[in-house]
Amino acid sequence: MDGLIRLWKWRLDERRRVVVDLEILRANLERQMEKLDHELETERKVATQHYEASYGFTAYRKNNRERHANLIVSREEVQDRIAAAQEEVNAAFRELKKYELVKENWERRERQKQERREQAEMDEAGLQGFIRRQERPDNMPG
Repeated sequence: MDGLIRLWKWRLDERRRVVVDLEILRANLERQMEKLDHELETERKVATQHYEASYGFTAYRKNNRERHANLIVSREEVQDRIAAAQEEVNAAFRELKKYELVKENWERRERQKQERREQAEMDEAGLQGFIRRQERPDNMPG
């Protein structure tokens, strides 16, 4: 049972690492989107201040928006993968708990058996002592 518990703890840890990695990926995609937004705003300011720069701004804005849209799609895909990975974490956790409960129940039953054996031994010792006291000649009615 201990081997199964170790295996499922390892599987749970692995699945949690996948979720963390995906969360990091999602955060990176969001940072890239923010960076694109910031760059677009910077370029817009330059284009409004310099007539020559305004010629290329339309093409730049189109390219920026396409990249931003691609990042949104990627982020949504990663969010779907995060949800699936989180479900795998939950399933691994449930499986681990199942084995841990089996082990706890087994250990509890073993403790109860041991306690019953010890109690039976103490009862037997007490009974033997009582019988010995009863068999002594000084306890005999007279």
